[in-house]
Amino acid sequence: MTNKWVSSLEDVTGYIEDPRLLELLNYWSGKRAGRLAPSRQDIDPSEIGALLSCIYLVDFEEPDVFRYRLAGTEIAENFGHGNLKGKTLGDILSPDGKDFVTNRWMPVIRDGAVVCMKGQVYNTVNRYAFGERLLLPLADDPDGPLTGLLGVTVSRWMDTPGPEGRRNSDMILIKAAKLP
Repeated sequence: MTNKWVSSLEDVTGYIEDPRLLELLNYWSGKRAGRLAPSRQDIDPSEIGALLSCIYLVDFEEPDVFRYRLAGTEIAENFGHGNLKGKTLGDILSPDGKDFVTNRWMPVIRDGAVVCMKGQVYNTVNRYAFGERLLLPLADDPDGPLTGLLGVTVSRWMDTPGPEGRRNSDMILIKAAKLP
């Protein structure tokens, strides 16, 4: 697993393979309107209908709680739930899993980062999901703190751990402020 900070939009678009992630990145960028991040209210699910099954809106609560506001059916089913609304990472993951995911999502809030992951995106017993994930910051107030994230995860399930028995996805990060 590697984590790498990058410095240009081209680094991000060159890393992302699935066009749906690029579609969400472009949508989010358009909703920013010159701000660091759009607000939750700027996001209209009907405008990104092709992504509905694999997107999620997550609120952040100090000091380190991520709570699902909305999750597409593919996301909810991956965790064995029909609906993730109102659930925290602690509600759906083991304590170690919650800590791992929280640490990977915190740069979105703490650093104003756009986070892209590629590789094994879900770990379950005897099943492995490989794909890509994009996490984008949200802010309720134009000049206020970051208050949540908009994410998309696309994956395919396999019965083997894949190349080199990898257990976690690689990720790149870029400060949202560096994106046009």
